[in-house]
Parts: sequence; C-alpha cells; structure tokens
Amino acid sequence: MKITPAFSKTLIAAACTAAVLSACGGGGGGGTAVVPPTADAPPALLGTSTVSGTLTGFGSIIVDGIRIDNHAVAAGREIEDGSMRPVELKLGQHVEVEHDGTLVASKIVVGSEVEGTITAVDVTAGTLTVLGQIVVINTDAALGPVTVFEAPYTRLADVKSGDGVEIHALLKTDAAGKVSLQATRVEKKIADEADRARGLVSELSLTAHTFRLGNLLVDYSGARLLPAGVALTNGAEVQVALPSATTAGSTAVKATVVKVKDRKGESQGKQVELGGAIAVLDVVAKTITVNGIKVDLSSASFNQSGRGLADLKAGSYVVIKGTYGSDSTLKATTVVIRGVDQDKGNEVELHGTTADFKASDDFKIRGVPVDASHATIDLASCLSAKLANDLQVSATGSLTASGKVILTSIKCEKAQDGQTVVEREGVTSRVETVAKTFTLTTSVEALAVQWSTATTFVDVDAATLAGKRVKVEGTVSAGVLRAEKIALKK
Repeated sequence: MKITPAFSKTLIAAACTAAVLSACGGGGGGGTAVVPPTADAPPALLGTSTVSGTLTGFGSIIVDGIRIDNHAVAAGREIEDGSMRPVELKLGQHVEVEHDGTLVASKIVVGSEVEGTITAVDVTAGTLTVLGQIVVINTDAALGPVTVFEAPYTRLADVKSGDGVEIHALLKTDAAGKVSLQATRVEKKIADEADRARGLVSELSLTAHTFRLGNLLVDYSGARLLPAGVALTNGAEVQVALPSATTAGSTAVKATVVKVKDRKGESQGKQVELGGAIAVLDVVAKTITVNGIKVDLSSASFNQSGRGLADLKAGSYVVIKGTYGSDSTLKATTVVIRGVDQDKGNEVELHGTTADFKASDDFKIRGVPVDASHATIDLASCLSAKLANDLQVSATGSLTASGKVILTSIKCEKAQDGQTVVEREGVTSRVETVAKTFTLTTSVEALAVQWSTATTFVDVDAATLAGKRVKVEGTVSAGVLRAEKIALKK
C-alpha cells in the first residue's frame, strides 16, 4: 500500500534515505494510508505478552486463529527510531501484537519479510527471487496460509522480473540450514521506498563485517546496529535496511541499518504465542524450530483431540504458546496444528457488516471479497430471508490466491454496543477537525462519527474529509460511531 503523507515527495525521499527499516510505510492493497507526523516511540514495557504470526481474519483482528481486541490501537510499521507510521491491515500480513495478557492489544506492528526488486520468476516451480531470497508460493493451507496476491496481481504468472514487491512470509529453514520464505502475501511496492529484508544471520565474518541472509551477502560495516551496543551472532534474527533497487550478486550490498530482534529479552518471562512453519523436527528430543526459534515440546499439550507429537512433520503450520527459557528456547505449553481437523477449510474468520452486495458469490465483509454461494447460511437472527447489504455476520472460509474468501459458513450475530465492529458508507458533512467529529449520511440515517489518534485514514485525511463518500469501520457506543478506519469510497 502506498503511503502518502501531507508533505512533498522531496521530504518523503529524504525520510526514506534516512535508512528507515520499514521503507517509509507500505502495506495493504490499493489504498493510501495518510500519514500524520511521526509519533514518539512508546515507552518500553517491562515485558509484554505477544502474538506473532499471520493476519488470518478480522473481528477485531485474528492472527493465526487467535482473536485479539484492537479497538484502542492503530497498526503501524516501525521506523528505525522505534516510532510508528500507520498502515492498513490486510489478510496475509505478518504482524507482531503486544497485549495485556487478556488479548487486548497495546501495539500492532506490521512487518514484511522482504521488499525489493524481483530478479527471477519460475511459474513452474512456484517461486520468485527477491534480494537473493527464494520465495515459495503456497497453495496448501496445511502448510501455512495460502499466498494471497494484491491487485494488480492475482497469481504468480502476473508477477514479472523487475517489479518492486513487498512480500510477507513464513520463514522456513531445512535440516541443512538453508533458508527460504513461504509467501503469505505478495503486493507491489512503491518505487521510492528503501529495500529491506528480514531473516537469520549466517556466515558471519567479524573481520570483513559481512553476513548472509539467504543468498544475500550483506556488508554492515557502515550500518547502524540496533539496539545500540548489540553484537551480531550467527542465527540471530535481524531486519536489514538497504538502498532502493538493491540486487543480490557476488559482491556484498551495503546495509544502512541492521536491527537485531531479541524475543526473549522483549518478553521477559511473559507468555508469547508464535505462529509459523516447522523447519526442523527432532522427535527424540521433542524439539522443533519455528521461524528460527527452537521450541521445547516436552511439556506441551495439543489443543486438538487425538493430536500429538506424532502428527507433526517438517513444514507443518503450527501455533505455539509458551515462555522463553534462560537459554532462549521457547518452552511450549500448548500446540495447535493449523489447517487440519475442524480448522481445515475455515482458515479465515471474518466478523463484520456485509457490503457491496451484488450476489451471493460477490460481496464483502470487512473489505474482504467473499463468495457464499456454497456456504451454509443462517440468517435467522438477522430476521432476513436472504443475503443483502448491512447484515452483521460472522463467517469462515478458505482464502484464494486472488484474495477472495470462499465461505464455508456465514451466520448473523448480534451487535454488542462498544464491541462489535460495524461498517457504514455515506457522505460526510459538519467536519470538526479539533473535536475530531463529523456527520455521516447513509442511505437510511445520519450518524455522528468520532475519530481519534488510533483511527487509520485511507486515501483521505481530516483536512480533505468534508463532502467525501467514505466507508467507516468502528464500534457504536451511546449512538456514536467511533471510527477505527475511514476509507475513501472509490
């Protein structure tokens, strides 16, 4: 997603040149998240509970099947100084969510695995190459989220060498230590952003000041290492910022920023949930490796009837809950195998308002295109005889490469004041930028809308809001629609 702040392109370029890790934004499909001035970095917390994985639904947000309340916080992409720039949430994105231990989010960070120029596409093998990283397209939900392509892409054949892309992915490592990325989301990247890559350090040379991320040889001699004073080690998880249009070759590319991820230090004994693909499985030792993290399963229980250690295999898509031990091993308490049992065919979960209804196979929920033509439909609690706009529903289904979800079930659910996310479309008037309010006139009513600093604006901002047709997502409390997202209707 293109980020267009209310500054000149010159200033955007200057900010990007300042070696931001997330390349001045990015994100989901087709919209332009309008960027306010960068906020101060939030204060460090004394250990936080986290959920790390792939966005698989909305209601508020759902990460690898885990439902998280995000009403009070906007998602963002992290800049090198720790500050955040807003981004629209989309299916297939990789997210890190900090929460209070009861799954009420305090921070949501969206981060891709690689952003850069495609140097090879192999449609037959189902792979593409970016910054020396081999990216595998996935069509099997048992191996992880199916790869979704953001328009104008609908499949791998649409992607061409020379395209700039942003790819969200599962990190996979085989028994020999070879790293690949299994894409969960592929989208076009704006040309003036810096490139970036995330992965595990290998072949570290403290003398030459180089290391490898996959096939990418990185020279960090002139890079800023974060956090300050950190020491690089083989196997460390890092995010690397690079000059735009970088390509991997036999010579090292010069990094501008290298940030080391310390998951154990950040959690400080708090519970974490980690979603990813099993890279290495040791049945005797009862350990697996997920996203480069060693996981001890010796005391873990499986949250699925009849499932156990024998059901795990390399490549299985799992969600682990546990805490980090003194040796940085994740001590698992529970394991869920995704893409099997009742989860099969129901990998995506959506809670929201039906919109843009044309037919049972062509409408949207939470901005996600869906097809309910073969779904089990229960509209009794809606008091509706058929599907239509403005029904409050919950739905499950499978994601296709084009981004459409083929629903297996859809049913009405009762809206709860201040909790249920609803969507309304209409024309704005009486915009008060100081009070952060406006009136939204829909086809059936006039609604009072309140926005806040946690509201995401897409293709519009407060200064240009008056008189526009927009879609507003949020919760209704005391008759006021409290906006979480305001998007220009195209």
